[in-house]
Amino acid sequence: TNQPPKNGRWYTPDDWNTMSQLGTNWGSSYQWSKTQSERRAWELCQQYNVPLTVLCPSFVFGPPSDGVMSNSYSLSLVGQWIRGESEVQSRLCVDVRDAALAHVRAGTSDAANGKRYILSSEARLSSLDVGKALAEIVENSGIGDASRIRCDTLFDGGAIKIGEREVEASELLEKDLGVVCRPTEETMRDMAKT
Repeated sequence: TNQPPKNGRWYTPDDWNTMSQLGTNWGSSYQWSKTQSERRAWELCQQYNVPLTVLCPSFVFGPPSDGVMSNSYSLSLVGQWIRGESEVQSRLCVDVRDAALAHVRAGTSDAANGKRYILSSEARLSSLDVGKALAEIVENSGIGDASRIRCDTLFDGGAIKIGEREVEASELLEKDLGVVCRPTEETMRDMAKT
């Protein structure tokens, strides 16, 4: 959204999306609906005195469960990147396995009650770095032609530039939930293998 962080440096659980609008486009409407839904959840939980923990994942990537075929959007997107059907994009992301663990831990931890957590790597990898990791897998596994992988080099990250810390997530996730998010390169490599 290009919205600057409240602290002027990076996004924290205290930041809320205030710029997305319903009806502007699909992405903005989606982001707006997520924000409105969470605000309503907090209101209802306060009204009925129900504890709430909110997990705010960035873009969720990761391999499917062993032996399970999936048509998830993230797997489809990585497949498009590997086949050269669309440009590799720089994304702030979280591995589905780490997101799942965080959900289990948040549901069983009193320390998590009443808190918001960002589930994410703290900085974006450039599309070139993601493309390089995917090309390595393609070359080593023989699943395609690495020369077809193209990267979006025009996107600079928006309000926070690619490679700079974009969110504050790791310390709180590890302290409260014992979750350490794996490196994005590992996630991409594991997805490319599927």
